[in-house]
Parts: sequence; C-alpha cells; structure tokens
Amino acid sequence: SKLTTHAMGMKRCIVPSILLMLALQSAALLVAGDVGAILLPSQDEAAMAAKKRPWKCCDQAVCTRSIPPICRCMDQVFECPSTCKACGPSVGDPSRHVCQDQYVGDPGPICRPWECCDSPTCTKSNPPTCRCGDEVDKCAPTCKTCLPSRPRPSRRVCLDSYFGPFPPACTPKAVAAGGN
Repeated sequence: SKLTTHAMGMKRCIVPSILLMLALQSAALLVAGDVGAILLPSQDEAAMAAKKRPWKCCDQAVCTRSIPPICRCMDQVFECPSTCKACGPSVGDPSRHVCQDQYVGDPGPICRPWECCDSPTCTKSNPPTCRCGDEVDKCAPTCKTCLPSRPRPSRRVCLDSYFGPFPPACTPKAVAAGGN
C-alpha cells in the first residue's frame, strides 16, 4: 500500500517535471534559433516595467523584440516628465536627462514637429537641434507654430525647432535628384 502511494506520488511529480523540461527546451530554441523568432518578455522584465507609458511621445525608442515589446525612451530632455520614476543624466549631454523607466507595449507617437523633412537646418551639436524648411499643404499635428510660406502663401511651413536625432527624409534621394 505504501509502495503504491509512493509510486502514484512520483507519477504526479514526473509529469510536471517533463512538461517543464519541454517548455525550457522550446524557450531555448526560440532564443538561440531563428532571428525572426517571437520572444516573450520574462516575468522579471515585465514586473519592472511601468504599467502606464511614462512619456507622452518618443523619438528614440529602444524596444525588445518580444511580444509585447518592453520599451525605453532614450530621448534627451531638459526635464523628465513627472510620470517618470527613474530620471538620469544623459551620457552624451549631462545638462539633459533620460527617463530610465521601461514600459510594456507601444512606445507611443513621435515628438518631432514633423514626420520627415527634405530641407532640414541642423546645428552641429550631438544630438542636433533641427528646423525643417519644407513647404507643405498642411503641417503635422505635432507642429506648434505653422505659418504660411513667404514665397508661396498657399503652402505652410512649421517653424518649430527640435532637439534630437536628424529627421528622416520624406523623398527618396533618387526621386529628389531627378532619378528613377
């Protein structure tokens, strides 16, 4: 009777152990396998991340390739938002700060006053402060100062300046240069 009870207890213990080993093997294959593999965040990473996105917008998001992603916003700002729990000095510019918080999910909208720019004017600082001279039909919703263009009043120009990475071009170089 004791032997039968002991054998039943071992069977109950062996089945979860086998399932755990199979799950760990599968996880190891995902991590070491194909670069396009879907990864899930660990419980430790997810527990450390903020429940609500600590920034309103982000231009320099660094996210894991997991689903959902765990993101940090590396934007250099003069002052971290009040929702940021861990604000540290920027490595590149000690007068600026970077929110060290992590967030599980979409990093949010961009902060730049324009999506892209073909005529940027930027300082030589790193990161630069840029303005965009593009004449557009309508300014982006993130633009605070949108005025009519002087040479063509029917077109608009966003006069905002932006401190951050160089803005991406709107027009591919081949099209802008007249190529195909």
